[in-house]
Amino acid sequence: MSVAESPHNVSIQNMDTPVLTISGREGSKEGELSGPVDVAVDKDGNTAVLENGNKRVQVFDARTGQSLRCFPVDGEDHWGIDVDSDGQYIVTSQNLSGTGKQAISVYSREGELRKTLKPEFLGDPLGVAVLKDGRMVVADRTANSQFSCLLLQPDGSLIREIGKGQFLNFPWFIAVDDSRDLLFVTDFYDHKVHVYDLEGNLKVSFGKEGENEGELLNPSGITFDPTGNIIVVNYDNNRLQVFKAGGTYLRTVAIVRGKEPTGITLTPDGHIAVACFAGHCVELYRYK
Repeated sequence: MSVAESPHNVSIQNMDTPVLTISGREGSKEGELSGPVDVAVDKDGNTAVLENGNKRVQVFDARTGQSLRCFPVDGEDHWGIDVDSDGQYIVTSQNLSGTGKQAISVYSREGELRKTLKPEFLGDPLGVAVLKDGRMVVADRTANSQFSCLLLQPDGSLIREIGKGQFLNFPWFIAVDDSRDLLFVTDFYDHKVHVYDLEGNLKVSFGKEGENEGELLNPSGITFDPTGNIIVVNYDNNRLQVFKAGGTYLRTVAIVRGKEPTGITLTPDGHIAVACFAGHCVELYRYK
């Protein structure tokens, strides 16, 4: 469907132009980014960016894009970030290099390492989402390439595995809606979104592979809005879309300009922040 034919009457300019672009300069200096893989909103409303290339978290002013501070993170192959109710940063690191450094690390608001969670069942942790009570959900791949979403206590002990042996081909990023006890996860290779309750029951699964409106093509970042609509970005064709809770397509927010969009988050002032891994930037698009 062309833009002119779209019932949502979205203009090319609105779809293609971010309200704010953070960095876009690849580098290791403050204010520069290297392989930004995920984003989160901190307790002050700023944008926290996890950099895979620089092995650090860098915090930017959400309004101006100015770098405020940064701090190094332990481990390798970093992938997911979230902020808990105390303002602590939760960061996942994988074991892709075979170094055994897979972990979930917790950092203070000032960037000091508070604790490292490395339960023996942890394989390659990917996306992470923290509940208000401190529990967390981590997308994980075990040594035998079994995928699941791990519901964990704040100390890293396992509550339950969600989705293991059920539909999950490659869970990448996740989001959790505390108010509805729902877990949203993108399945990269199956071109789908799965929604589970926290007891592990599959509630909804949707997605048709393709490049058109309402279709998914290697979905990566995922979040939700206050009404329960699901927001997801395609890694391969950069389409940022909104679906109803049941999977019905609503609209396209933007065609993300930056290369290889990965993690996303919804900001308090109604923008979607998109980490663009190969674009070395974070782009903000108007949602409301």
